[in-house]
Amino acid sequence: MPEFDPAAYATQAAAAVGLDIDPAHRPGVEMNLALAARMAALIAQMPVRPEQEAAPVFVAGREKAK
Repeated sequence: MPEFDPAAYATQAAAAVGLDIDPAHRPGVEMNLALAARMAALIAQMPVRPEQEAAPVFVAGREKAK
């Protein structure tokens, strides 16, 4: 897998949603994207057993099935 490029991702993601990133804010945006990528990499390397899979749907206020 290629190394994550926060600058390229910021450019492409902003274009995809029609967002203009102020040049003054771009270093912070890229820093936070790089941080998020590092955090995601830590989680992605953790083994997950089938019984640990997330619940398919959570709806607040719904009563638990009996």
